[in-house]
Amino acid sequence: KPFTVVGDGTQTRDFTYVEDVTSALVTASESNLKGEIINIGSDNTYSVNQVVALLGGEVVFIPKRPGEPDCTWADISKVKKLLKWSPTVSIDQGIKNLLDNIDYWSEAPVWDPDSISIATKKWFEYLG
Repeated sequence: KPFTVVGDGTQTRDFTYVEDVTSALVTASESNLKGEIINIGSDNTYSVNQVVALLGGEVVFIPKRPGEPDCTWADISKVKKLLKWSPTVSIDQGIKNLLDNIDYWSEAPVWDPDSISIATKKWFEYLG
């Protein structure tokens, strides 16, 4: 199945590997930092085309959505300073990790709107 790219693929994003996100969240939760807003990111931007090239495969381009930004990037200078945290997984390593585990993820259940609605309702019931 080809990748669907919205727009021409030149738009850039701060793609961040999930282990870096969880590492930052754990670091923040274990700190004494209170009431601060921090950004978590990879500290780099990559075009959608660059990421698709790393993944390999066919690409289908569809028109850009109105209002979609050309660039998003998380300024992580604050989290670096306050928590001494920095991301450790490069885009290349993150993509390799993803591809190494693709068979596992291809068997994972797909969330549809109904299952998301049910899970959300149960979550709020749990929260009370």
